[in-house]
Amino acid sequence: MTDLDLGRRPARTGRRVGAYLIDLVIGVVVLMLGAAVFGGVSYATNGALPLVVAGLLAYAVGIVWFVVYTLLQAGAGSLGMRALGLRLAREDATGGERLGFGRALGRNVVWALGGAIVVGYFSPLFDAAPWHRGWHDRAARAVMTDVAGRPAPLEDDDHDRVASSSPPVAAVAPSVLPAAPNLPTGDLPDLDNWTPAAAAPSRPSPLASGVISFVPGVSDAERVDEPAPEPPAGLPTVDAPARPAPSAVPVSGALPLVEGIDETRLSTGERPCARLVWDDGTRQAVYGRTLFGRNPAPETGAMVSPVRDETLSLSKTHFELVPDAVGAVWVIDRHSTNGVALRRDGVVEELVPGERTRVHRGDVLEFGDRQVTVEVTS
Repeated sequence: MTDLDLGRRPARTGRRVGAYLIDLVIGVVVLMLGAAVFGGVSYATNGALPLVVAGLLAYAVGIVWFVVYTLLQAGAGSLGMRALGLRLAREDATGGERLGFGRALGRNVVWALGGAIVVGYFSPLFDAAPWHRGWHDRAARAVMTDVAGRPAPLEDDDHDRVASSSPPVAAVAPSVLPAAPNLPTGDLPDLDNWTPAAAAPSRPSPLASGVISFVPGVSDAERVDEPAPEPPAGLPTVDAPARPAPSAVPVSGALPLVEGIDETRLSTGERPCARLVWDDGTRQAVYGRTLFGRNPAPETGAMVSPVRDETLSLSKTHFELVPDAVGAVWVIDRHSTNGVALRRDGVVEELVPGERTRVHRGDVLEFGDRQVTVEVTS
């Protein structure tokens, strides 16, 4: 999980503490009001309502407030979260889905148990990632996001209003072909006294040397040398220049046949900076900065490569490979949940999130339940 996943921003620790203090004050006020009301009733009735029962009713008010508080966290956020622009979301969300009551309840229970030993209150500080997820966040698979200043998602009614307010698109008029021009219908000239011109002698077309004009068994020998038929008498003729015959291409100028054409392949001219061999035998070429993960979010200047992960052991954007100007390839752990380990010559080294590490030929990257071997680097 990184701060770039799905465009979500991690909440700052100070604002998280502020939201919790606001909710804590509200909870204490509600509990004190419940205790004051039922205690006052017990005092006013001279013990008709036993003090023990009044205390239990006050605790019941606190439990009701705890359920309401959990419901608020499961939705748009508690009162303190809403005041500071924070919201809980699922770690594996694809579009900012809300946490839900079950995960919110489990998160609060783990938070209470961790607070019993005091250390649980400081567990978010143990996470070096930008999300600062505590034990309760990891147990509920939740993240605290910063939604201050971001536009709220459109509801279904809003989509309908936007669609209805859009101006209608004018229908495209069908194209109509122009009508044929009207020809004049006057009297035709008198052709009775018209004398046909004498037939002009036809110029013989120059025969191009080397052109095959007779094929044995296919052409008719008697019709090869027949002159062109004369136009019928009485029709005017036009003396048009003969079209020059195409020059014959000498046999010696024919293009040579390419031997081994079956071995010819199209090439883009771009050389991969690395070739990877996955644990399932799949081979992959890397041509530039590439993001790997369960569902990497697109970034400017980077390619994405989703990795099959049936056990959900990978983060959305788990790591990236980056080539430099001299052709070296570097790997960067994108603050993933399970981290990235580099195995070289039998020695395993855990990568530091956010810092790049040089990758060499034969290195094996281990992350979650998957691994990939760097076979060739430029």
